[in-house]
Amino acid sequence: MTLHRSVWLAILGSLMLVGAAHSQIIVYDPTAYAKLVQEAETALQQLQQMQKAVANGQTLLTSLNTNSGVNSLAPLLSAPALRDFLPTINAYVSAEHGGLSQLGVLASSAQTIRSQNRLYTPQASDPLEADGEAQGDRAARDLAAGQAVSAAAQSRLVGLQQLQTALTTAGDARAALDLQARIQAEQAMIANDQMRLQGLAITSAAEDRVQQQRDRERMEADRDARIALYKAAFQ
Repeated sequence: MTLHRSVWLAILGSLMLVGAAHSQIIVYDPTAYAKLVQEAETALQQLQQMQKAVANGQTLLTSLNTNSGVNSLAPLLSAPALRDFLPTINAYVSAEHGGLSQLGVLASSAQTIRSQNRLYTPQASDPLEADGEAQGDRAARDLAAGQAVSAAAQSRLVGLQQLQTALTTAGDARAALDLQARIQAEQAMIANDQMRLQGLAITSAAEDRVQQQRDRERMEADRDARIALYKAAFQ
């Protein structure tokens, strides 16, 4: 009985030792290991993206703080003759009464047109002849203005094409923003010139109507004078 008890105790002790040994063995889980590797790769990619974003931000900040030199492009658009090729409304109106010299940049062109197309120079101060002179001056003024508008439009087209080409090849964000602002400014100036041209066109049309009214009134005055003369002859 004692012997059997000793054997059982020995077997039990052996089993306990084996169990303890197995409890110290690390179990390898391939699924958990793969997930850990995937998480590490994802974290590395995120870190690389953050580094790239920081680098891009630094590049953008540097470009925004660098002078793009956009104002040196398309010098045609900054020429004084293009910025102020239209006369003021007062000079425009006075030009039809012998004031072609007041037209600013248009003065020389208008005077040349008037001189080249003049066929008669009145000697007396007859109102009819004065009206004829005014019409001739007005025609020279309007033709000079039309030529100036055409030349300005051509110069602007060349300049805007240069800015558009520069915009497509802009090297950084600052250059692109400056070019876009420059183009918008030029468009605003074009819109302003269009308003001025519209005002001058309205003025020219009104001058024509005034002249037509003067002609009608002159005809009526001449008719009344002839009737009065006719009546006087039979009294």
